[in-house]
Amino acid sequence: MCHLLLLLPVFALPVFWLWPLSIALAVYTAALVPSIAVYVLAMKTMRLPRLNGAEGVVGRMGQAVRVDRRGITLQVGGEYWGADADDGDFQVGDRALVTGIDRLRLKVRKHAPVGACTEGRGRPLVRAGPDASAPGA
Repeated sequence: MCHLLLLLPVFALPVFWLWPLSIALAVYTAALVPSIAVYVLAMKTMRLPRLNGAEGVVGRMGQAVRVDRRGITLQVGGEYWGADADDGDFQVGDRALVTGIDRLRLKVRKHAPVGACTEGRGRPLVRAGPDASAPGA
């Protein structure tokens, strides 16, 4: 059905041979507008990122549901995936960020809870706000 809508302007061309120009333009416009709308919606849809499968899981957060010698079983968006940790020692319930995928095994790193970020030698990470003065000013 969609392909017929995309070809509708081609099928409507004979109206210019059959009717006067004023009527043919109105009929052809009525055929052209839905076709353009379908083209626009199709282009927007094609530019959306994938939301499912292996490609759609990279960059998402998950939770460790099982940790054993074979690796980590991670729940990401209702799906269970086998995972290998890039760093850190995982426990059941830890949150993880998916950094990549190798075949059907996720590469993950432990996600630190909010407020637990540190900057070298255990000092808390402090970011300057828009009203804070720059260092050395």
